Amino acid sequence: MKGYIFDLDGTLLDSMPYWQHLLDDMLLSRGITPPDDLLDRTKTLGLETATGMILQEFGLPDDPAAVYQHFQDTMAQLYCSVIPLKPGVQNLLDLLEKKGIPAAIATATSRSLVEQVLAHHQLSQTFQNITTVAEVGIGKHDPRVFLAAASKLGLPPEQCIVLEDSLEAVRSANRAGFQTIAIYEDTNQTEQQALQQEASLYLPDFRNLSALKEDLFE
Repeated sequence: MKGYIFDLDGTLLDSMPYWQHLLDDMLLSRGITPPDDLLDRTKTLGLETATGMILQEFGLPDDPAAVYQHFQDTMAQLYCSVIPLKPGVQNLLDLLEKKGIPAAIATATSRSLVEQVLAHHQLSQTFQNITTVAEVGIGKHDPRVFLAAASKLGLPPEQCIVLEDSLEAVRSANRAGFQTIAIYEDTNQTEQQALQQEASLYLPDFRNLSALKEDLFE
C-alpha cells in the first residue's frame, strides 16, 4: 500500500467517550434521555450537520450556531489537555514515516479542531493532508471524503488503506475500492462483530503491529 488515510476520533484519538458525554450532557441538561445510538448516528456527519440534526430531532429551540460553538470550544479544550492518542498509534505512525509511506486524515471533525489537536500531539508534520466532511459536503456514508484524501496523495483508492472505527465509514470505503483496517472502539460495541467481518483487517489496538502484513507497507 502506498498511502494510509486515518480517521481522527476513535481511530487516532481516544476521544469518542468525550464526544458521547458532550452530546449526552446537552440533552440531559434539557430533561431528555439520550438514545443509545445517538453517537453512532452522528459521528460520521460532521459537527455542524450533527448539531442541526439533534436540535431538530428533539425539537430544541437552541441557536444551532451557539450550540455548535459550545461543542467546538469544549472539545478544543479537551483535545489539548486530557484526550490521548489511541494506544500504540504512535508506533504505526513512526513505522509509516520510516518506510516513507504518506499518511492523510479524513474526518468528520472540523479542520480547526484537527489542526489544534495535531499541534498538541506534535503531529502537524506527520500527515500530508487533512480532508473534512464539511469541506467535501457529505458525511462518511459516502466515500467522497476518502476519495478526496487519496486524490490529494496522488493515489488511486486501490493503493490506499482507510483506518476507521465506524462501520458505516468502513462500508463506504470498501465500496470505493479501498482496503480497510477497523480499530476497536469501546463506545461502539454493537458494531464490532460486523467490523470484523467487513474490514480487510480488524485490530483491537495498534500496540501489536505484527498483525499487519508486510504487503501493507509496500
